[in-house]
Amino acid sequence: MQLAFELSGEHETLPKAEVLACLQALNVVYEERMFSDGILVIDAQLSSESELLDVLSQRLGMTHHIYEVKGMCVPDEKELVEIVNNADIEAVMDEEDTFAVRVRGEHKNSFSLKRNELPTIVGERIKRKGYKVNLKNPSKTFVLLLTAHTCFFCLLSHSVKKKQFEEKKPRFRPFFLPGVIMPKVARVMVNLSGLNAKELFLDPFCGTGGILIEAGMVGARIIGIDVQEKMVRGAKENLKFFGLPGDVVVGDASKLPLGDNTVDAVATDMPYGRSSFVSTSRYENAESHSLFLERLYQHALDEIHRVLKPGRKAVIVSNSPSFHYLYHKSDFQLLEKHIYRVHKSLNRYITVLEKEK
Repeated sequence: MQLAFELSGEHETLPKAEVLACLQALNVVYEERMFSDGILVIDAQLSSESELLDVLSQRLGMTHHIYEVKGMCVPDEKELVEIVNNADIEAVMDEEDTFAVRVRGEHKNSFSLKRNELPTIVGERIKRKGYKVNLKNPSKTFVLLLTAHTCFFCLLSHSVKKKQFEEKKPRFRPFFLPGVIMPKVARVMVNLSGLNAKELFLDPFCGTGGILIEAGMVGARIIGIDVQEKMVRGAKENLKFFGLPGDVVVGDASKLPLGDNTVDAVATDMPYGRSSFVSTSRYENAESHSLFLERLYQHALDEIHRVLKPGRKAVIVSNSPSFHYLYHKSDFQLLEKHIYRVHKSLNRYITVLEKEK
């Protein structure tokens, strides 16, 4: 089947990367067909009844909707009518089903001037097949998904519930600190790690537990480590608040209390200030703050590499682009780099690494 993902416009590269990472993690065989104007279209070896579509919609953070593509054309009324007339509407509609037609996409094309007319034009063709319109509560929703050069005739399959991320914002948790990663970005990090339900997930700098929460929400077994006891207590409190089991312990990210090749996925936000760093003598005599950071990051990467299973991924967030050269020393392969702008004076650099198989 052909699927279209309507991606959020909040970042240039992360939404698409998240979708592809989830497809790979779920072992969905697919081929990318098009990526334009915030729309990703793939051919996937899935059926419309597949439970994996439910899993996808529940996991994704930076996607608005998932559609089944029933046809595509250039933005031309005659071609659109032909697409609708030839579409196998009966395959997705029962006799008692009602429908509505919506238009999505703000991109200017030759349909722009008649945008408000398009639902009526398409709706009339579907009505001729014997189905009734219900604009308030339709059984099925057909969508005209517009890009600058293409019109997709789609059936809405799933919508991503954004409320779940609003409800988990740091200020609503029992324990929070300013400057932590927002839930939606944390979910993207978890998804980029290739994590699946029941697998073992590690955050070696867990802080208040925001990334752990998102890993727990997708059904993983979670381990969090932090050098500060107050962070560990707070992270435990936050996990309990959301009803999530997990192990959170006081520990040193440069000496992880885990065996070799035992962890399925890692995602972490590297600490930026000395108060958050591991309290070990190897850093106390560092000549400068930058050297202090470099030593900590390198030792933590070495440990992440040691505990991660071969062929699995680690997603690392730092506040400096200079971090990227460190992964070479830990025998990681660089898969992706993303820059996420938090505000005027802070960028977060998201790096996806893979341990050699």
